[in-house]
Amino acid sequence: MRSAEEVVIYARVSHVKQGASFSALDARSTDQQLKELRRTADTRRWRVVAELRDDDCSASRFALKDREAFGVLRRLVAEGRVTLIAAWEMSRLERVTADWLELLDACAKVGIRLWYSGQIIDPADPDDLRRAAADGEAAERETECVSRRVRRGLQCAAEDGRPHGRPPYGMRKGDPDEDSRPTWIIDHTLVTPAGDTPCTIVREVITRIAEGEPISRIKNDLDKRGVPTRGGRRGATGVWSRQSIRDMAFNVAYIGQVERNLIDASSGSEHVVATRARWPRLVEDETLHAARARLRAQQSGQSASVKYALTHFALCGICGETVRGTRNVHRNRGGYTQEIYACRSHHVSRSVHQLDMYATVLLLLRLARPEAGDSWKGDRPAVREALRLKNEAESKTEEWLRAAEAGQIGPGEYNRFTRRWNDQRVRAESVLAQLASEAEHAGGLDAKTVETWPELKPHQRRVAFQAVFAKIVIEPQAGNRFDPRCVSVQWRGTDQLLRGMDIVSSSRLRDMCPDRIGYEHWTPEERRKLGWVDARFGWPENWLDIALSTAWHELGQLPDQARRAR
Repeated sequence: MRSAEEVVIYARVSHVKQGASFSALDARSTDQQLKELRRTADTRRWRVVAELRDDDCSASRFALKDREAFGVLRRLVAEGRVTLIAAWEMSRLERVTADWLELLDACAKVGIRLWYSGQIIDPADPDDLRRAAADGEAAERETECVSRRVRRGLQCAAEDGRPHGRPPYGMRKGDPDEDSRPTWIIDHTLVTPAGDTPCTIVREVITRIAEGEPISRIKNDLDKRGVPTRGGRRGATGVWSRQSIRDMAFNVAYIGQVERNLIDASSGSEHVVATRARWPRLVEDETLHAARARLRAQQSGQSASVKYALTHFALCGICGETVRGTRNVHRNRGGYTQEIYACRSHHVSRSVHQLDMYATVLLLLRLARPEAGDSWKGDRPAVREALRLKNEAESKTEEWLRAAEAGQIGPGEYNRFTRRWNDQRVRAESVLAQLASEAEHAGGLDAKTVETWPELKPHQRRVAFQAVFAKIVIEPQAGNRFDPRCVSVQWRGTDQLLRGMDIVSSSRLRDMCPDRIGYEHWTPEERRKLGWVDARFGWPENWLDIALSTAWHELGQLPDQARRAR
């Protein structure tokens, strides 16, 4: 044995009881691990370089958060600053076989050994490596078995309509039933002097959402009335959040239902099935569904209450956050009010009127291209690539399934290798669904849209913008006048962000521009409907050339001969 081992000791526990300190029973597990590891280090005369612990962190593939201390351990290994890693048992380090093998390989390259369960493992030794790999597969298999049992228990509970976990706001735990299983009942506890109870607050919030009241107004009203949140009822300071109010409208427990995800064995697709619960309902089905539909419409930009077409769609060129429409009051100009788009930190701001007009011109120019609509048709490159990835994932999964059925690989290897392809298939199907939605929104867009555009509402214009633009980025600019060169766009079906400052205007594209495109061909009545009284707004003289070069970027890159052929 080496006389001067430089060791890092690591301890981890998966769960810590909520509301308990680190001295509670669950958290003491890491304390006990570290205590035993220190005793071992003293006995073997190791020099402890670092003590690392991860509380309430899982090491399995079901982990929901990163292990910060384990990341430090990986950096120590990469830098070769230790000669030994000590843990109480192997499962404290990893429960994913692929990651465990990666750690062993990294240790073998720099000559680091591992100590766990009273034995020293040298990854550079073939016999030790085989034994350690078997330990990793056993740890992963144990996790998979536990997960399968938990899922089966949740599935049975959902099918029976029995509650699981902590009851939502507005309900509380009741007495156990005849089978000694938990129950939920409506919470009628008085929480304010005005007579508010958690169940009445839930009914009020969901009803107000269904009637179209903004969530921010509901939040401010609850805080003003002193209605406590779940944490506030335990004595803490309870301030409502917008997300907690939104979650109420999407919780089917309030209509006495339990939702569970079922996977079709033949197709592998996942669908949601609702079961009648054993607890009473708080609100009517129609009210909850109306509130949920209204929030989804607002999130997708299809709600009739949308006032600004580019809110939560256009991006700030500095912080990357979406902008929102707001009012800027100029007190030094007699209270003059201007509607602007600005990010939360006010890195950039633009006139709502002028940015909407420029985005409209770009959209109409894009639709007037000779091959208008090709960028969102079903044969575009993004669709083909997503289909390729999906077919590849399905093919590889079938190969590994046949190998497992033939006994060529074990369950651990099958789970490890198919996990990657299943994730790839899910991502590809998500991309295809998104592209299909975009194509559906863009189905009614063509060069004639210029004739109906003035009659469209803001939420309808937003759908059109989202169907044609992948991104609209507001870049910083000098001065107060709107400059089209400080707007960058990315078109659907392309992967290039066209920065206005980098666009080389091409006046030759004007020869390809059809009639009734751009302010030069719009009648005064059309301009009035669009709200565009002064078409130029003090923009640069060559702004239309910049807009054409942005909307027809690919055509502008073609040789003159090919351009004439088009």
